[in-house]
Amino acid sequence: MENHDELYIPKGIKSSRVFMEGMEVREVFLLGVVLCVTLIGCALYYSITKDPIGTFFGFLGVMLSAYLMLKKSENDNQSFLDLVQHILRYYQGQKHYAYIRLNEWE
Repeated sequence: MENHDELYIPKGIKSSRVFMEGMEVREVFLLGVVLCVTLIGCALYYSITKDPIGTFFGFLGVMLSAYLMLKKSENDNQSFLDLVQHILRYYQGQKHYAYIRLNEWE
């Protein structure tokens, strides 16, 4: 009788409340902040240029980009913003040592 010890890695476990697929509480809050800032920016742009088409497509572009950056993947439960935060945290934790060449014979 063979005994196989296998590592079980659960997938799809959510760490907090999910509002819609890939969007948890933090992502919905950030999307709301982006929505408010985008509405203010689009209102300023429209008041200056009086261009409704540019305002509309600018709003759609910003909101779509924000949604794609904040939506979490089903496979690894991380968004693009999470990956960027991991990279920044890694590089901030790295120490850089300057190499100083000394003359050994003096």
